[in-house]
Amino acid sequence: MIELPGFAVLLARLLDHRGLAPADLARRAEAAEPEVAAVLAGAAPEPALLRRLAPALGLDPADLFEFAAFPLPEDLAPAGGMATTSITGVVRLALALPPASRAELRAGVAGLPSAKNRGRIEGLPAALPDRHTPGNLLMRMVATRNLGWNGTAKVVQLLTGRSRMATVYGRIASGEAELTPELVADLATVLALPAADLAAVLGLPVPADAPAAPAPGEAVTDAALLLRDLRRLGVEQLREAEDLARVLPPA
Repeated sequence: MIELPGFAVLLARLLDHRGLAPADLARRAEAAEPEVAAVLAGAAPEPALLRRLAPALGLDPADLFEFAAFPLPEDLAPAGGMATTSITGVVRLALALPPASRAELRAGVAGLPSAKNRGRIEGLPAALPDRHTPGNLLMRMVATRNLGWNGTAKVVQLLTGRSRMATVYGRIASGEAELTPELVADLATVLALPAADLAAVLGLPVPADAPAAPAPGEAVTDAALLLRDLRRLGVEQLREAEDLARVLPPA
């Protein structure tokens, strides 16, 4: 079982994979170079720095908080509740929309109020296993989209066409299941991240002769980005999002 290193190593792996110098990252994030250098040397990052680094790296801030093993701030935390059916319903409808309607749907979702109360994510154990394996970190990132094991299985099938039992994702979180290149690529699609970036951060070996994972289509990427917007919504707001998706001009 691969042991997961700390945030400094995860960040350094991503920078090395992308060929991005720490000084360049600091400039993109409008952060002080010594602050970024200190984090890469092992200092704990400040939450405000994580929020600046995330867009500079093209990451969802919630993912970077998970890299750092920090609790999610309220504005990045999933709403929880019995949301799986509504989330998958919105994603299914979004995939059938043309680009202009998908953009209108995201704008409409952004205008919906966040859930007033937070609950447990549907289909997720009350206590996740520890976060010392790559698979556990990966599934924590997926959970920030308000997806438990069953929701993950449904969304993966919608976005990639591949069907797996929900228990597979629980076994990934516990470190019992091997993270194959196909699994990493599928979950990277859900997270709207390049699979190669994710494999590099997690320290997963990629065979030299392994074919590169095909890039998801534009509709799939838009639907994955929509998941980031949906996570803060309660069931009632998700139903409003479904209603909006149904009345938007179809492809």
